[in-house]
Amino acid sequence: MRSPSAFAIRSLLLLVVVGAGVAAAIILGRGTPNPPANPPATTARIVSLSPAIAVMLRDLGLQDRIVGRDGYDMVLPASVPVCGDLQGIDYERLMQVRPTHILLQLGARAIPDRLTELTAAQGWKAINYPLLTLDDIRSVTQELGRTFGTPAAPLVAEMDRAWSRRGVGFAGAGRVLLMAGTDPPSAFGPGSCHHQVLERIGGTPAIREGAVYITLDAEDVLKLQPDAIILILPRSAGAASPRATVEQVRATFGRLAQLDIPAFKNSRMAMIDDPLAHTPSTAMIQLADDMAGILADWNETR
Repeated sequence: MRSPSAFAIRSLLLLVVVGAGVAAAIILGRGTPNPPANPPATTARIVSLSPAIAVMLRDLGLQDRIVGRDGYDMVLPASVPVCGDLQGIDYERLMQVRPTHILLQLGARAIPDRLTELTAAQGWKAINYPLLTLDDIRSVTQELGRTFGTPAAPLVAEMDRAWSRRGVGFAGAGRVLLMAGTDPPSAFGPGSCHHQVLERIGGTPAIREGAVYITLDAEDVLKLQPDAIILILPRSAGAASPRATVEQVRATFGRLAQLDIPAFKNSRMAMIDDPLAHTPSTAMIQLADDMAGILADWNETR
């Protein structure tokens, strides 16, 4: 008959062997449990492949969770590795930084098949956020807060304040053309967050229909006959920003400044050159305040 002590010893050895096998399987990647869908902000490792999303993460206080950035990023430290840009994704670098979340801004494009396969294999999450309108920016900010466990309410309240009508509005500023560039001439049209800012704070847009981004020529500008022009032309990040005089702004338009339109005749031209002014993100809070200040000056001098 087998003695109880010998049986107990063999049972213990069997448990040790089984336990070692389980540990080895985990080390080799077999049976590794999937990471939680939404790890808390203290454990999340975020790759932001969108300069706009990086701005929003920074403003939410999540900058220290970002382990990878877009090559065109303007707000994150240079020490954060670049994991891709508009030309494509650096999959080797992604493997090195070991993210839990990869955040993208692809518009109508789908998440690349290779990234979908890689995220499934690694247990990562790839999320494509729409960022075109002010409502997009607001809802994505809230979603980022929920996903990474940080309060978004204060930032959302700032959006609601900035993107609302200021007093009685700015009818005295006249019809305002929001230009995105001068070479070639281009403008922000309906559906863009810039156009929406102008409307929501109480301004009157010179363009009422058309695409989000519109390429113009001199004849188009002449037909519009804008009463005022705000040129949104970001300066390089880190560059000094002395406020441009009216004449300096006029010089920026080149030959366009010779057009017979009210904006040039009445010297109602201004420029917003914040480096993030073209970025559909929480940077639109500052843009709204800057735009409101310009319109208020024109409103008072009508």
